[in-house]
Amino acid sequence: MIYQVLIVDDEEIVCRGLAQFVKWKKYGFEVAATASSVDEALSVMKKSHIDVAFMDIRMPGKTGLELLRIIRQEYPDVKSVILSGYSDFSYAQEAIRNGAVDYLTKPVVLKDIEALLKRLKNDFDAIQDDNRIRCNRMEALLLSAAKGYSKADAVRFNLPALESWYGLSLMLKDRKLSEEDITCKKEQMRGQISALVPSAIFLEDEVFSLFCLIPWDPQNDFHSFTTLLEQLCPELEEWATGASKQKYGLDALHEGWEEACRAQHYHRAGSKEGTILYQNIEKLFSKNALPLQDILPQLFQKLTNPETRNEVPSLLNTSLTSVLSQDISLTQYQTACISFLIELNSCLKDLSLPEKELHSSLNQVLSSILLSQNYQGCTGCMTKYLDWLISLLNQFNEQSLGKDVIREIQIFIRRNYAENITLNSLAEQFYLHPNYLSRLFKEKTGHNFVEYLTEIRMEKVKELLINSDKKIIEICDITGYDNPRYFSKVFKQYTGMSPREYRENLKK
Repeated sequence: MIYQVLIVDDEEIVCRGLAQFVKWKKYGFEVAATASSVDEALSVMKKSHIDVAFMDIRMPGKTGLELLRIIRQEYPDVKSVILSGYSDFSYAQEAIRNGAVDYLTKPVVLKDIEALLKRLKNDFDAIQDDNRIRCNRMEALLLSAAKGYSKADAVRFNLPALESWYGLSLMLKDRKLSEEDITCKKEQMRGQISALVPSAIFLEDEVFSLFCLIPWDPQNDFHSFTTLLEQLCPELEEWATGASKQKYGLDALHEGWEEACRAQHYHRAGSKEGTILYQNIEKLFSKNALPLQDILPQLFQKLTNPETRNEVPSLLNTSLTSVLSQDISLTQYQTACISFLIELNSCLKDLSLPEKELHSSLNQVLSSILLSQNYQGCTGCMTKYLDWLISLLNQFNEQSLGKDVIREIQIFIRRNYAENITLNSLAEQFYLHPNYLSRLFKEKTGHNFVEYLTEIRMEKVKELLINSDKKIIEICDITGYDNPRYFSKVFKQYTGMSPREYRENLKK
C-alpha cells in the first residue's frame, strides 16, 4: 500500500524541494499534494485521503500548531510532522502535546526524513495488519452467524449493533470471468454501494458472490431503500441480486441472509431484470416447502454424478410423499414444488447447460404446476421435468458438465488456502458428492485435491519467506497449518529443505 503525504509550507521552494528530492516511493509513500496555508491544507484534506502531513509552524494566518489541533480533532488517523527553523524546545513540546509524531528542524536533512519514513511505514503497516485482522475476524463472525452456525454476540465480540438493516445478496451472472475480472467487479460493486451507504458491511465466502448488510434508519420508509437499489441498477446488470425484508438487530442475521439469498436464487433462475425483493416472493417459501428444500443438496449431488443420477426420481418421490402426508392444500403443495424448482434451477446455472433451454423448460413446468387441478397432476409435472433434466444431463460428458465448477473450486482454494478446507467441505458447499468431486478434480487439473491445496500453500510460504520478515511460526499459521512440525515436514518434501534453510540460502 502507498501512503499519501501532504506538505504544508508557505515557502514554495521548501514544498517543491521536499516533494522532488525525498525518495518517497522507496519507503512506500507519495506526495498527494502541497499547500501554502492552513486553509488550503484543510481544503485538500476534505477532498483527498491523507496519511501524513508535514507542516511548518510559522505561516501567514493560522499556524502549524493550529493545524495540528484541527487534525487531532477532525482527522485523528493522520500522523503529523512539524518542520520549522525555530529550534526552541517549547515549540517541540507544544507540537508533541497536540499530536505531532516528530519535530524536524530546517534545513531538513534528507536522511532524517528517510529514517522517519521507515518508522512511519512500519507503524502504518502494523495498523493495517491489525485492522485487517480485526476486519477479517468481524467478517468471519458475522458470516458464521449469517449461515446459522453461531450467534452474533455484539457485546462479547465487539460487533456493530445494526439496529435496522437490509440484506443484499449479489451473484455475478457470467461464470467464465477471469479471476482478475471477478476481483475487479467485486471491488467496483463494493465501491458503488459504499458511496451510497458508507456504513455498509460486506461478507463473502463464495467466488462469484457478495452479501451486503445495509444499515437503514428505521424512520426511513421502504420506498427510500428501493430508491437506493434503483440508483445501483446500471451497475447491477451483470449481477443476480436479491434483497431481504427489513431486519432488526444481529439476531435476525441468519433470517436476513436466507431471505436475500432466496431472492437472489429466484433472480438467477429466471430472466427478470432488477433486484428481486423477498417480500414479493415470500409466499413461495412457506414452511411447507422446507421438506423439499432440505433434500436439494443431496438431490443435486446425485444429479451431477452419472453413477447416482438414476436414484434421483426415487429420492424426489419420497420427499413429495412426505410433503403430502402433512395434509396440506393443493395451493400449498404447488407452492412447495415451485419454490423447490426455482432453487434447483439456480444450482443448475453452475453447470455448462444451455440456458435458453433451461429457462424455457422451467417456465413450462411452473405454468403446468399452477394449472394442475389435483395433487397427482402436480406430482406428474415434477416427475416429467426431472426425467427431462436427467435426459439433458446424460447428453453431456462429465468434463463438459464439471469444467466450470472445478474452475470455481480452484479459485476458491486460491483465495481461502489459509482456512481449514477439506474435500468434504468443498463437496458440501458446491453440492457435489465427495467421491465424484475427487475424481473430477483429478481429471480436470491433473492433481488430486490435497496436492493442489499443498501446492498453493507452499508457493505462498515461499513468497513469505522471501519477501517478509515474519517468523516461521507465523508463516505456518498464516498459510493454514496448525502443526509447525507437520508444516516443516511438508515444506521439506516440497522444496528439499526446511523453511529456515530455504530462507538462509536466499540471503547468501
